Amino acid sequence: MKVRKMFLIILATILINSQILISNVSAEDLKNQDTAAKDSGTSEQPSSSLTEKYSTYITEAKMNQYAGNDIVLENVGDLVTDSSFLDQYDGTSVVRIEQNEEAILRINAPESALYYIGVTYLSDNENVLPTQMEMKLNGQFPFYELRNLVFESKWRSPEIIPKDKYGNEIVPQPMKVIEWQDKFIGDSSYRSSEPFLLQLDKGENEIALKVIEGNIVIQSLLISSPESLEDYKNSEVSGNRFVLVQGEDIAYRNDSSIRAGASFNVDLTPYSSSKRVLNYLDDNSFKNPGHMVTYEFEIEEDGYYYLGMNYRQKAKDDFPVFMNILIDDEIPFKQFKHYPFDYVSDFTNTTIQNPETGENIPIYLDAGKHSISFAISLDHIKPTIEAVERLISEIQLLSLELNNLAGPIVDRNRDIDVEEFVPGVTEQLLAWADEMGELYGNMQTFNPTVDGIGAFSSLDIAEKQLRSLARDVDKLIVRKNELSTGTNSITAYLGNLLQDINDNGVALDEFYFYQNSDDIPSKKSFFYKQYSKVERLVRSFGEQDYSVDNKNPDHVQVWINRPRQYIEIIQQMIDEQFTPETGIKVDLSIMPDQNKLILANAADEAPDVAVGVNYALPFEIAIRGALQDLTEFEDFEEVKTRFPAGLHVPATVENGIYALPDTMNFWVLFYRKDILDSLSLPVPETVDQLRTYLPELQRKGMNFFYPTAGMPGLKLFQGTMPIIYQNGGQFYGETIGRTNLNENPSIEGMRQLTELFTIYNAPYDVPSFYQQFRDGSLPIGISDYFMYNLILNAAPEIANSWDIALMPGIENGEGEVQRWSAGGAESNIIFKDSDKTEQAWEFLKWWSSKEAQITFGNTLQTTYGEEYIWNTANIQAYEGLPWKTNHKKVILAQTEWLTEVPRVPGSYMLEREISNAYNSIILDGENLRTAIDLASKRINRETFRKLEEFRYMENGEVIQHYPNPELNIE
Repeated sequence: MKVRKMFLIILATILINSQILISNVSAEDLKNQDTAAKDSGTSEQPSSSLTEKYSTYITEAKMNQYAGNDIVLENVGDLVTDSSFLDQYDGTSVVRIEQNEEAILRINAPESALYYIGVTYLSDNENVLPTQMEMKLNGQFPFYELRNLVFESKWRSPEIIPKDKYGNEIVPQPMKVIEWQDKFIGDSSYRSSEPFLLQLDKGENEIALKVIEGNIVIQSLLISSPESLEDYKNSEVSGNRFVLVQGEDIAYRNDSSIRAGASFNVDLTPYSSSKRVLNYLDDNSFKNPGHMVTYEFEIEEDGYYYLGMNYRQKAKDDFPVFMNILIDDEIPFKQFKHYPFDYVSDFTNTTIQNPETGENIPIYLDAGKHSISFAISLDHIKPTIEAVERLISEIQLLSLELNNLAGPIVDRNRDIDVEEFVPGVTEQLLAWADEMGELYGNMQTFNPTVDGIGAFSSLDIAEKQLRSLARDVDKLIVRKNELSTGTNSITAYLGNLLQDINDNGVALDEFYFYQNSDDIPSKKSFFYKQYSKVERLVRSFGEQDYSVDNKNPDHVQVWINRPRQYIEIIQQMIDEQFTPETGIKVDLSIMPDQNKLILANAADEAPDVAVGVNYALPFEIAIRGALQDLTEFEDFEEVKTRFPAGLHVPATVENGIYALPDTMNFWVLFYRKDILDSLSLPVPETVDQLRTYLPELQRKGMNFFYPTAGMPGLKLFQGTMPIIYQNGGQFYGETIGRTNLNENPSIEGMRQLTELFTIYNAPYDVPSFYQQFRDGSLPIGISDYFMYNLILNAAPEIANSWDIALMPGIENGEGEVQRWSAGGAESNIIFKDSDKTEQAWEFLKWWSSKEAQITFGNTLQTTYGEEYIWNTANIQAYEGLPWKTNHKKVILAQTEWLTEVPRVPGSYMLEREISNAYNSIILDGENLRTAIDLASKRINRETFRKLEEFRYMENGEVIQHYPNPELNIE
């Protein structure tokens, strides 16, 4: 009875707090939101990608599939309702739709039925990104996936493979091929390689196409019916014809980042023991659902052939990757649809076989030129993906219910009858466990020869964890974090599984059409392989490419803290642009460890320039007198304006600036357009406005993400600084000494920050904002460049349903919203002991210039993929980079509010103690003033100690004031 009474008190407190929060929302706003929810057919859960999927739409479809002849609509000019979209292309009448434009086409259907709708199109701009569109059918989105349609471009490689200064082949920059392509409207995430079946009424139907990114030129439309594939014919294969194609010789691909790789593997052709040669299709690039590569080959004699290949598939442990195989742009028979490529950890020869019988499949080929394409598919595991997404959503709702019941902090010594407060919870946990067990069992059917499928082991782990919770359900409140909070929670395991499912890497050394198995290339012998290993070992003692030991005293030595593929591009740019223009020769080296730069300088082994070091590191080196003060160069003031002023703060020591920003981070508001629209909530401009949304979001099982919730342990400046600065607070006065953390503006900022969690019930620990943003449980939150890149490239199913906006801020007395945020990332420095400081400065000026940054950003993304978006710190260069146009505008606007906390003697203690105060207030219930007073004392003590160490103080007396480089936010 005592436990129950205590629970009722807690529940009453929660309800009272909820009423206080709800009072912040006007009655009229709530009325409008409820009306909107009713109009949209929702009650407690707004529409999202989980509730409006194509799979639901097609299951509920009441029409039959169209079974008539294909209908080609070539005169698109007769279909468009607005003549302004009409254009001429190579003498043909076309419809041209540019970015942010919407064209409406009217098509006549012969009967009410389900149709495939195809488009003959091209994109004739130079944009690296594929064209993205959304499509409405008769004025509405019949299902969620139509909000994001992708129309890829075709890419090819140049005929000549470039080499670096060491004679190694490097990945060539692909070239966009502008020519007509055919594509049916289908899933942009490629969970299904089948086109969408769309309901058209008999007579006229309207199709509205809006371009979100890029442009599209439409030549014709096609409405057709699904076609069934036949079995292959078992025919005799005889003869001795053999056709070999190398995996790196890609004719075309639908993603610029699909590329060749280089490996020192004697079983790959070609091979060199001394130089890197491109000799296989790189499985790190050919891996995403929908990726397709096309090869061209020639057959000299008609006949039947077998298809074999030397491949590797180590992306999915004990589980196959599925691909569609197309001959001359068509799948010849059903066995080539979703063909399984089994897990093999090393390159293995195989022949394409009937998966059921194990017999080789013969393919008839006419003499002449042909093409073969391989396209990665996910069709077989789409039901599992959607089931896992649903399970994550349901488990998060239970976790939220338990949090609302008991609060974020629970006494671990209490046993609570959870069934009394959440009836049926044990049964629900077991039902989820049973479903996960069934899903895992379904996956095992694809490889019954093993005891467990490693690629889906997360399902097995999550199932066992659920059964453990169900066995001791009275401890569920204490163990509630195991549901959806923390890196080892059930939803974290399932979220990681969803990410891993998209990795389907297949490497291809070569493939071949053969008639006689004796012609299949054999593997190298054991002794030959051992000899090659010894040979490679001996060569490893020689000169190493891009090594810091490769020094030429006449060249500028530049260490770069980036992977090899970045350095290859930069070295090529230097050789083609910088050196011919200036006469300055530059040697690039891969930086061994940025934290050892101070030691390298002490040993007189430091380079002239270091590129890409952490933005906080220059202060540590500069205050020890090892860096060149860049303000001493005549044109520094002009170069300085290329970057946001706040990014110079961490590199400022007294009156000097010792680094140039290389890249920048950015913090913006991420929001789900579909969910906020369904709740009639506009994008919030201020933190106060955002707080008013929380009761409505929480009532529907959702919440808001603040960056500190994604920082385990230490809360970095990026999470704690913004609201303090937005309230007018700063951490130091005119000089460095006693901190201003306990001044009123800073205290008010800390109060507003911590009350987001203690009063307004925002989650204080979120293991994966990415996953919860995808599933809609956290439809709004503040995050950075890294989350932007992840959501952009790993959540295609919600593309065009989310957007970014300026960070919500605090309105000052003049009515202006202060939106201060952090933005430090990486910096570039010149060492003071360099005898080539002028040449080094010329290099940094060139490298940080608008032209060089645009060239590098475009080359990097074109060659290696959309996830390699270059976050340059040069704000002038952003316009020329291949980012989404609307997003670039937001990011550039946010840079006007970008600054950093100064790096000064003892500032590491400032970061640590603010974090400690934050944690003690939220987790331990510490009084705000008490926590800040204690933090201030510790910060001041450490600051004075460091000032004495660097001779700014002696015996407690100031010898020389250390000026505060903090940006004057007023």
